Amino acid sequence: MSRQTRNLYQWKTRAEDGTKREVEAQLFGGKWEFQSRPSSRRASEDAEWTVHAKPSLEDLQELESMIFNKYQRKHVSFDQLEGVRKLIADWTPGVG
Repeated sequence: MSRQTRNLYQWKTRAEDGTKREVEAQLFGGKWEFQSRPSSRRASEDAEWTVHAKPSLEDLQELESMIFNKYQRKHVSFDQLEGVRKLIADWTPGVG
């Protein structure tokens, strides 16, 4: 399967319990799609991606930070940054 990578953002996080996970966010058709999987040398190749209908606030904030940095370098439009900031403003726990 071929994926467009222009609007694909990837990062790794570590939970409080020490587990690591890999996160991807992609803007496709004007909508953000988030997915994650456990991240370790053994698990990363075999682990299935979990699609998130509603991303965590922490994931949204990390995405906003990445897009802001790209916006400062004129690599993305302000509309894209505004869209993520709106998602953060509209975020409510446990809904979705």
